[in-house]
Amino acid sequence: MSNHFYSRPSNGLSDSSTAPGPVAHSPEELFQCMWGYPHGLHCNDLIRGTDLPNHLREIHEIRGKESARAECKWNHCGREFNIGSLCEHVEEMHMGIAYFCDCGSKFSRRDTLSNHKKNCSG
Repeated sequence: MSNHFYSRPSNGLSDSSTAPGPVAHSPEELFQCMWGYPHGLHCNDLIRGTDLPNHLREIHEIRGKESARAECKWNHCGREFNIGSLCEHVEEMHMGIAYFCDCGSKFSRRDTLSNHKKNCSG
């Protein structure tokens, strides 16, 4: 497990939270939460990608039915999603998380990997 974390602070430093770069990140890695607050501030908590759903629910109060709408505030993104899709959006678009099958195939979403594994012999 790595001892580094990824973020995209507004100071121009290179990292991976706004858009996935050429490097895919593991959900086990540490990320700096870039959930936006007023006046350009961010949460800045260190979280594992696997802890994102709980962090959004408990810290940022993203709760409700999966069909309810919520705004993505990661780096002040502003796009709106069903609560059920918000974590997938943050993982894919802002954290650059990827999921790998033993056969070598790469997926941007955990549910797509699960569906793939049902028919994969790798």
